[in-house]
Amino acid sequence: MKKFIAHRGIWNDLVKDNSYEALYNGLMSSQYIGIETDLRVTKDNIFILHHNALYNGKLIKNLLYNELEDIVKLEEILKINTNKIILIEIKDFNININRLIKLLDKYKRNVMLMSFDTNIINKIKKLNIKYKLGVLNYIINSDSEYNFDFICILDILNKKVIIDSFKKRKIEVLIYGVIDIKEDSIYIIDDEKLKKFLL
Repeated sequence: MKKFIAHRGIWNDLVKDNSYEALYNGLMSSQYIGIETDLRVTKDNIFILHHNALYNGKLIKNLLYNELEDIVKLEEILKINTNKIILIEIKDFNININRLIKLLDKYKRNVMLMSFDTNIINKIKKLNIKYKLGVLNYIINSDSEYNFDFICILDILNKKVIIDSFKKRKIEVLIYGVIDIKEDSIYIIDDEKLKKFLL
């Protein structure tokens, strides 16, 4: 069965991606089983949701939270009463993992954690937490001992043989950078793109 996660929420020209409104709308939409969002941390250690490392030309990690306008805190999204998936891509590789897990545990949401950095996911795994863990694009930087709950594969690498090999190992497959919707899988997709596929 094909299922969909709203990539950075439901956003458009009027609603910014990763904003509270975009993420809230994604969680409330019946078309999606959850949302995907990007986690960064400010200089004053506030977990925020923002895709790019820069904000107005400056590194977010060098800015205080009050220097950022219209940037949502992770905690604001965790306060939303939902059982849907909150798929968090960890963008900052030096993030304080213990503080993050403490915050996630406070709200007990259906969280999945992923990153391009295998090391940070391995560090989280050593904590024996209850959240599902995975890595993006792992086929490119692959090793044979992949041992996480899910893998997030770029759609251009989306081949049935690859998906089947992970499913045999009971590793859930998520697909991003969607070009086509063909396999029974979970797709991380922009709302505008999903609308075109559903027409």
